[in-house]
Amino acid sequence: MRRAIYASLSLLLSLGWIAGCGGGSSSGGGGGGTQPNAFDGQYAFVLAGFDSNGVPVGIAGSLKADGLGHITAGEVDVNDNGTISSSASVAGTYAFDAAGNSTLGTITLTNTVGSVTDPLAFAFSLQTSGNFGSIMSADANGFDAGGTIQLQNSSVFTLAGMAGSYVATVNGRNSSNPTSVLGRFTLASSGTTTNVAFDRSEAGTTTGSASATSATVSLAGAGPDSNGRGTLTLAITDTFGATSQTFAYYAITANRFVAVETDETGTMTADFAGQASIPATPTTTGAIFGMAGVDTSVSNEITAVGQLQMTGVGATAATLNWDSNDNGAPHTVTPLLSQAVAYDGTTGRGTVTLAGGTANGLADALVFYLTAPGAGFIMDATAGATNRAMAGPLMAQAAGPYSAATDLNAGLGIVRSRGSAASNAFSLVGLFGLTTDQITYEILFDARSSFGVNLSPQGPDSPLTGIMLGNLDANVGRGTLSLPNGSGGFSTYALYVIGPNQFYFIDITQSDGASTVFFVSPD
Repeated sequence: MRRAIYASLSLLLSLGWIAGCGGGSSSGGGGGGTQPNAFDGQYAFVLAGFDSNGVPVGIAGSLKADGLGHITAGEVDVNDNGTISSSASVAGTYAFDAAGNSTLGTITLTNTVGSVTDPLAFAFSLQTSGNFGSIMSADANGFDAGGTIQLQNSSVFTLAGMAGSYVATVNGRNSSNPTSVLGRFTLASSGTTTNVAFDRSEAGTTTGSASATSATVSLAGAGPDSNGRGTLTLAITDTFGATSQTFAYYAITANRFVAVETDETGTMTADFAGQASIPATPTTTGAIFGMAGVDTSVSNEITAVGQLQMTGVGATAATLNWDSNDNGAPHTVTPLLSQAVAYDGTTGRGTVTLAGGTANGLADALVFYLTAPGAGFIMDATAGATNRAMAGPLMAQAAGPYSAATDLNAGLGIVRSRGSAASNAFSLVGLFGLTTDQITYEILFDARSSFGVNLSPQGPDSPLTGIMLGNLDANVGRGTLSLPNGSGGFSTYALYVIGPNQFYFIDITQSDGASTVFFVSPD
């Protein structure tokens, strides 16, 4: 996908097509214009990726936008391969694209952060509600990093306001090992936790995936400050050994906070989602997953998108459809029937055992933690050296039948993507929607690759057009996208519909190499 986007964009530039397609796009016309007051309030963000030397970087923070184009307050933490830089006060400006007819914008800070050479800057794609968006690095430091930005609710900036049960996903590097961690805990108003359960996965190790024999999550001090920032410790003991990691977290709502590691032992970022009530069974007629990580080699990225259905008495059997791209080796499996499911209704933790899953680009075992029926996070839990540090969200799928008319209609979706391995350093934010011909689609985007060397132009005058939808399965919600590859041909992507204008997709064209997962959510 990265290569296709850049090749296609270069071709559009060279042929002078940009001016002709910008004014007529539905993305360009979405919402009738976005003014600075669409970005108004306090926002928490988290990004992960690579610095200009190709080593891991994680960023988390809070920004206060005044609705008039200014960043008036905030706080930020940067972990650049174990070098920690923090600032308790930030300021700057922001702007939407010059034409004012999309939700793509930029944020430019004016102060440096610790030892980071240049002030931080970001590109973002914001929902018109102003509540949620995608964000990526766009500064002179050359960070290739991407993630999410979300409106904060300052009324929860206390431990009591954050108290509740959570599912946590933690990903990145633990020491130099690509690692994914998935688990859950219940947080008390004192900052202590109970009912803790975690699984950990390291790429290509002989130990493979392991459940924690003991784990603790502790939030320090009196709670978050006026920016929602606090610190926490995650300690896990399992067959990988005993580790203790410190994070700076940023509270968002009563059921969400994000974090970045702030010690020298690793470079991991975390997402904590509320688990208000644990489903009694994992039964779902359809849940869509998008997984990303590193395979058995540190330099190889692997991604997968697919559908998980769990049925039977107590949901003891699973059917899976998936597409994956393991460092340029694509796999399509539709469907794999009657796979064994085990589930604990007291924690929301479940496992799926797959026949030949690893050989077909996924996993021989998956572990998931549910936050609601059909929703939560999912991770590779394969035992042994074939394990991949691969994890991602699991989203409840709207009921079918699925069609372009109902699920990829005239509305817009905001898009985000980032690479998980240095060999595919890449980040993108943008908008996806129909063009005025109501047949083809386009992506209006900012993107960055090659450790910050390449930064695409921004604005409604540079969309990637001519994207065609094909073969959308009315029962499963799987379809394909054909995207111009810049050489007169097309590359193919597999997508899985979650609901109207929400889907995950990856590149499954072997010649395009590794693919990121592209997450599309409704505008």
